[in-house]
Amino acid sequence: MMLITTAPVLTTCPQLLLRRKSSIGNVPRKNVARFRTVSSSSLLPQPSSDRASPKLKTLWKKFYKVASPYWFSEDKDQARLRLAAVFALTLATTGISVGFNFLGRDFYNSLANKDQEQFTKQLFYYLCAFAGGIPFFVLRDFTKETLSLRWRSWMTKYYLQRYLKDQTFYKIQSQSIIDNPDQRLVDDLSSFTGTALSFSLTLVNATIDLISFSNILFTIYPPLFLVLLLYSFGGTAISVFLGKGLVNLNFLQEKKEADFRYSLVRVRENAESIAFYGGEQNEMQLLLQRFTSAFDNLTELLIASRNLEFFTDGYRYLIQILPVAVVAPMYFSGKIEFGVINQSVSAFNHILGDFSLVVYQFQAISSFSAVIDRLGIRLIMYSVYILLVACRSRLHTTRDLRSV
Repeated sequence: MMLITTAPVLTTCPQLLLRRKSSIGNVPRKNVARFRTVSSSSLLPQPSSDRASPKLKTLWKKFYKVASPYWFSEDKDQARLRLAAVFALTLATTGISVGFNFLGRDFYNSLANKDQEQFTKQLFYYLCAFAGGIPFFVLRDFTKETLSLRWRSWMTKYYLQRYLKDQTFYKIQSQSIIDNPDQRLVDDLSSFTGTALSFSLTLVNATIDLISFSNILFTIYPPLFLVLLLYSFGGTAISVFLGKGLVNLNFLQEKKEADFRYSLVRVRENAESIAFYGGEQNEMQLLLQRFTSAFDNLTELLIASRNLEFFTDGYRYLIQILPVAVVAPMYFSGKIEFGVINQSVSAFNHILGDFSLVVYQFQAISSFSAVIDRLGIRLIMYSVYILLVACRSRLHTTRDLRSV
């Protein structure tokens, strides 16, 4: 009796399907077995716990394969126009930030000089700059989010068409070609489009910031610029060393969470069979096993994140006093005014943020790498599957000709 209890629930398993049916479509059983053997070969790499973190070059190739179709699709004109608008607004916000940098210098100079008239004038300039500049920041974010939503909509339709074409969904499920395709169609696509645009915008903004504020900082005090370079490059190297395992852990966490979620959905869809055959205990063991696997991996992920945050938090807070400590001797000797200290701190933070993208965004980058890796694997699976179907069709054609 115990051998029968789980059978109705596990009928989607490819092994049971092959045992129950001697053929699938017009393909004999022996050919199905051969086809399944090819599909589980090295051409179709399965994500596992011992997989290595993707190399940067491989990651870029996967990113390009996933991202490029939309920008050459029927919606390419609107997409490129909106992307150009985002970059133009980014350029405008950088110019506004530079203006705030000089306004801040004059504002604090008037405060240090106890010049009430100049202080009132600079305060008025500040308020006007806020009123005129904030809409550019809001419009930039709004345009980016609408483009991300449009991109996600197109990619969802694109992936759904490929998923449902030629019974691909059935082959993926029966042969375990890709784990949790439902999650990749919902969560991964949403995360990919939003994060890809955010990172692209961040890189563009960082490049413009770097050009704009480097000149300001170098004009104030050249040694401060050298300190910034050493501090940022050193911080980046340490962050990469401390967080090198986060990419793999994030990839595994996405997979294990999706496996656990799918198991719960499976219980709901097979509730009648489980209740009728008394399979609750078996399902409980499977659910707890998958939850424990996700829990253990999340524990490792939290430990790795904690070790990284010990450094990044200290790195982030130290920059509040580092530029002041470097230029303070010049202020005490009367070479610079008090407002220049505030200007140097602002410029220092801007440039350091540009140089320290890896430090500040390492966890986000590792999560994004996992998403690219999952979607990239999906495209590879689709391509190889289509190739195998073509080869199988050619094989049948050849056999038919020989039989004639």
